[in-house]
Amino acid sequence: MNGLMTHAGAERVTREQVFALDAPSHTQSWKPVAYRDAIEMLHTTIERELRLPVTHEEYALNKAGTQLFHVARVDTGNPEAGLSIGMRQSYDKSLALGVAAGAQVFVCDNLCFSGSAFSIMRKNTTNVWDDFSQLIRAQVAHSLGAFEEMQVDFGKLKGVSCNLRRGFAYLGVLQGEGVLKPNQATVAYEDWTNPRHEEFADRNLWGLYNAVTEGLKKGSAGRTIDRHVAAHDWFRAELARGT
Repeated sequence: MNGLMTHAGAERVTREQVFALDAPSHTQSWKPVAYRDAIEMLHTTIERELRLPVTHEEYALNKAGTQLFHVARVDTGNPEAGLSIGMRQSYDKSLALGVAAGAQVFVCDNLCFSGSAFSIMRKNTTNVWDDFSQLIRAQVAHSLGAFEEMQVDFGKLKGVSCNLRRGFAYLGVLQGEGVLKPNQATVAYEDWTNPRHEEFADRNLWGLYNAVTEGLKKGSAGRTIDRHVAAHDWFRAELARGT
């Protein structure tokens, strides 16, 4: 799973519906950031720091309109892997202002919130806007660097041949070392044997990597990012060993 999920009663809405909601009055200790301001600041920072366009936007609000969930997908020019940036915010003190980014981002109305590059939170207290603006600028720029490193890894995986039998052996090790659970390994074995996507059909570590990621879709939604990060780290370690 990657992107915006609504499992706990939130409803998907448009940007216009989000912008129509005014922020409540602040108190001495609590200063909510208007949805419009947070979203516009995020998108402006993406365009300025990454110099890449946002090509897809998703929004959801809880039924009271007091919790916002948002994911923006950035066009990196690579059809095989994108960069997503997620945000959440609330008008009822239930959520801290948060942003997460990476090739894998998970934003859910059940309050699961994570990104493979970074996740940051800032409570809505005094100076929240200045502090959060600085964090966003630094971390969005960092997210592109993390994404570019991942693309280098993908290129290396494509350059390492891996026949069917060797792939089976790797999958056994992945299961033995706990990266894949038995039910996830079953899916990965099937996808390695008969790839469901033509672009991953080559017999190399890139094809195996994608078979593994298909398997990792099974399991707790809240742990999706952790599973994918663990798998990516495993493959990076294999590359470092000169596989």
